[in-house]
Amino acid sequence: MVESPSNSRNTASAAWRTFLSLLEYKCKREGTHFVAVNPRGTSKECASCGVSTGKPLWVREHSCPVCGFELDRDANAAWNILSRGLEEIGVGHSESPPVETALAVDTSVSAKRVVETGSPALK
Repeated sequence: MVESPSNSRNTASAAWRTFLSLLEYKCKREGTHFVAVNPRGTSKECASCGVSTGKPLWVREHSCPVCGFELDRDANAAWNILSRGLEEIGVGHSESPPVETALAVDTSVSAKRVVETGSPALK
């Protein structure tokens, strides 16, 4: 049906909308977030510094001329889509997870423990 010249675009659009509706339903059922983001330009935008670099479709490797970041083109686009989705719901990435180091003072054994105080992951 998608290959027919008369109605192929509408058929593909309806199939994609159905897929997104099913995905949204499953996310709601499992208690996770669903955010539809615009994927335009995600394979050309650097996931590290945000600079857009034009490249033809046959180039499968993303290489940023500004910061030197190199990654597979599809993986770079996936990172950009994830960042856009997290931005939309108000969650940002941190460089490293925040930790708090404490010494155990009420024990006879000197030991260090690391307690995670926050996580960039969604709950």
